[in-house]
Amino acid sequence: MPLVASDDKGESVNNIDTAVEALTPVSTFGNEVPLFSGRKLTKIFGGTIALQDVDIDVHRGEVVAVVGENGAGKSTLKNLLVGLFPPDMGTIELNGERIGSFKAADYGIAAVHQEFSLFGSLSIAENICINDFPGRSLRINWPETRDVAEQYLAKVATDMDPDTPVDKLSTGEQQMVEIAKALRQASNLLILDEPTASLTEPERDQLFEVISNLRAQGLGMIFISHFIDEVYEVADTIMVLRDGKRVGGSPASEMPRRTLQELMVGRPISERQVDTGDPREAIALRVENLNSEDVSNISLEVHEGAIVGLAGLMGAGRTELVEAIYGLRPSSGKIWVGDTLVERPSPPLMKKLGVALVPEDRRRHGLFGIRPLRENLSAAAIDKLVQRRIPGIGFRGEAQSTAQIVDTLRIANPGLEEPVDDLSGGNQQKSLLGRWLAIEPRVCILDDSTRGVDIGAKEEIHNLIGQLSKEGVAVLLVSSELPELIQLAHRIVVLRKGEIAAEIPRSAFDPRLIIQYAASAVEDSDDNI
Repeated sequence: MPLVASDDKGESVNNIDTAVEALTPVSTFGNEVPLFSGRKLTKIFGGTIALQDVDIDVHRGEVVAVVGENGAGKSTLKNLLVGLFPPDMGTIELNGERIGSFKAADYGIAAVHQEFSLFGSLSIAENICINDFPGRSLRINWPETRDVAEQYLAKVATDMDPDTPVDKLSTGEQQMVEIAKALRQASNLLILDEPTASLTEPERDQLFEVISNLRAQGLGMIFISHFIDEVYEVADTIMVLRDGKRVGGSPASEMPRRTLQELMVGRPISERQVDTGDPREAIALRVENLNSEDVSNISLEVHEGAIVGLAGLMGAGRTELVEAIYGLRPSSGKIWVGDTLVERPSPPLMKKLGVALVPEDRRRHGLFGIRPLRENLSAAAIDKLVQRRIPGIGFRGEAQSTAQIVDTLRIANPGLEEPVDDLSGGNQQKSLLGRWLAIEPRVCILDDSTRGVDIGAKEEIHNLIGQLSKEGVAVLLVSSELPELIQLAHRIVVLRKGEIAAEIPRSAFDPRLIIQYAASAVEDSDDNI
C-alpha cells in the first residue's frame, strides 16, 4: 500500500516521497546567507547510523522546528550542532564560514537540554553565572553576579529573586532559569530540546512569548519537539526527521498538518475511532465517598470493559485521586475491586487483586533506568517467575515472558539486557505498560500514559487500550489531552478542585462543555449529562 499524504483539505497526495519533493524549500528567508548551516551531517555509533546526510539552515530571527518521533535523530543532531561530538561526515558553517571541531560558547551557540543542568542547592544567580562568574581570579563579584542574573532573567520575562535556591522553584521556573543561563552564551543560536514536556499550560504560554521576543531581537533558534500543535504556534520553518534522515521541510505555513504527521511516522495516519467494544454489566472497580488530602467525596464506578476518562485542569486532583485509590496516599471511604471490599488500600494489595497503576512520570516513579529492559518488564510479575524449589534463586519463564511483551507491544530495543534508559521515550512508555500487562490486570489505571510520546507510539498505545477494553479489563484513564479522552472513553468524569464536577456519557461528549465544567461551575441546563 503506498504511503499517502494529504493537503489542507484532507485530500490525498500520491505518496510521501511526492509530498517531500513538493516541500523542498527549507526557509522563508530567500537567498539570504544563513546564520548557521549544517550540510550532509552524518553520525554513526558502532554499527548504527543515528543521522545520515542531514541539511539544516537557520537564519537570524528564524525559529526552525526540528520534528520527529522519539528516536528519529533529533537529539543527535542537536549534539552535533553544539559541538558535543563531531560529525563523522558533513560540515557546519556559521555566517557562511566553515567551522570544524568547536566549543559552542566560542561561537555564541547554546542549548537547553531535556534534562536540566541546574544545581538545586545554588541560587538562581549562581546557576546563571556558573560558567563565567563576574570578578577576577578567585574573587567573585557577587553584586555584579546578581546584576547579570537580573539582566538575563528580564530577557525571559520573569522577576524571580536571583537569590532564590533553584530547588525551591517549580519546573516551569527552572526551565526559565535554564534559558536565561543559556542566553549568556547564545548570542547567535539557541537550541531548545523538548522545552515544553514538563510545563503547565500557563508556563508553556510564557515560554512561547519569550521565544517570540527573542526572535524579534534577531536570535536564531532551533525548536526540537514532537508536539505538532506547538510547532505550528512558534515555528517559521519545519524540518522533519525520520530514522535519522531528513524526510521533509518547508515554511510552516506551507506544510499541511496531515502531511507533517505522515512524514513523521512514514505511513498514513488513521482518524478512525479506536475499537473499544462495549462495557459489561459487572463492576470491576467501585469507589464510594473517597476523601484524601486533595480530593473530596469521590464516588464512581468502572465496569468491566469500560474506559472511564478523568478530565480536569492542572491541579484538579486527577493524579491525587488515582494514587489514593491505589493506596499511595492516605484516604478514607470505601473501595471495592470486584466483590472485594478493600479496607486499607496499598500497592501490594491492589496488585494482588489485579489492579495496575501506570504512573504519570515514567522516569521518577516508574522505570529503573539503569537496569536491563528484561528486569523492567518482569518487575511487577516477579512473584510468578521465582522458582519455588530454591526460594529466591532463579527464575522461570522470565525471558519468554519479556520477549513476548516486546513482540506484542512492538518495543524497539537494542536488547533485553541493555538499560531501559537506552530506549526512546515512546518505547520506555510502552515498556512501563508492558510491565503491568504481565500481571494480567482486571483494572488498569493509566495516569497520562501517552504524555511526552510521539504520534506513532501514541497510536499504538491507543490501540492497546482499546484491546484491553475489548478483553474486559476496566480502564481508568487520566489524560491532559481532551481529544484523547473523547476518542477512547465510554464516559468522562470531570474533576474540579478535587471534586466531581460532571459525569458525561459518550453520546453527550462536547469539548466546549467539558472545558466549561473543568474551569468553572456551569449553570443547570437542559443538557442530559
